Amino acid sequence: MLAWLDEDGVPRTTLLSPFDNLICDRDRTERLWSFAYRNGMYVPKATRQYGYYVMPVLAGERLIGRVAARVDRKSGVLVVKGMYAEPGAPSDPALLAALESLASFAGVGSVSYAGPAFGVS
Repeated sequence: MLAWLDEDGVPRTTLLSPFDNLICDRDRTERLWSFAYRNGMYVPKATRQYGYYVMPVLAGERLIGRVAARVDRKSGVLVVKGMYAEPGAPSDPALLAALESLASFAGVGSVSYAGPAFGVS
């Protein structure tokens, strides 16, 4: 199985789009990684488990959790509404760097945390 590697060949942690090819076939993703993912955009608000826009967290070869986030363009902040670990997932300090990278990509200057968190011990 392939993993995301940084420029030094070290497995890295990244956030996946809800439309990424790795998870677009939900049944396959659940079979291969035991990762049940549903795109919150297509789930009625009252029954969403994690939020509207939820990104799976890929750490090396493992899907270790998911992050619900939104960009507040007015204040220039990536607001992390929640970070949810998969059962038995390891703590991953690299998740913070992945969130900073997402904020930079989105053109905002900072990240704020407003909900449950994992992987940042």
